[in-house]
Amino acid sequence: MSEPAAPAALEWAGVALLALSGALAGLLETLLVPLYAGSVIVPVSVVLAIVSNMVLPRLARALVPRTSAAIAPFLTWLVVVVLFGVLARPEGDVVLPGSPASVQYVVYGVIFGGALAGTATLVMMTPPPPSRKGSGVSR
Repeated sequence: MSEPAAPAALEWAGVALLALSGALAGLLETLLVPLYAGSVIVPVSVVLAIVSNMVLPRLARALVPRTSAAIAPFLTWLVVVVLFGVLARPEGDVVLPGSPASVQYVVYGVIFGGALAGTATLVMMTPPPPSRKGSGVSR
């Protein structure tokens, strides 16, 4: 059997573009948290966070069949959401608002929903370790 060919530079460039897309998705989702329709908050950013963290790692894994390729878009999304949403600027303000309470639910939905969706996607895509012959475990 021959080994699969190493990923080409063009495929890794596609993974880099998907990582950039993950960062832009994180920025867009943090900016869409306080989206209102009249006086009602619209939690579209939660849906976008979940969908983007399910789709972008799968696309990266389709380009380069390695777990490190699938981690790149999720990791850039996570860095952007943490930097723009959680850490305060020197002036003391943050992009993700902390009040009113209805907005807080959307903030937590974006952070935890997106992180959970990305982590679950990565875990489901990671292949199981190869079984060892002669390990002494009988089934």
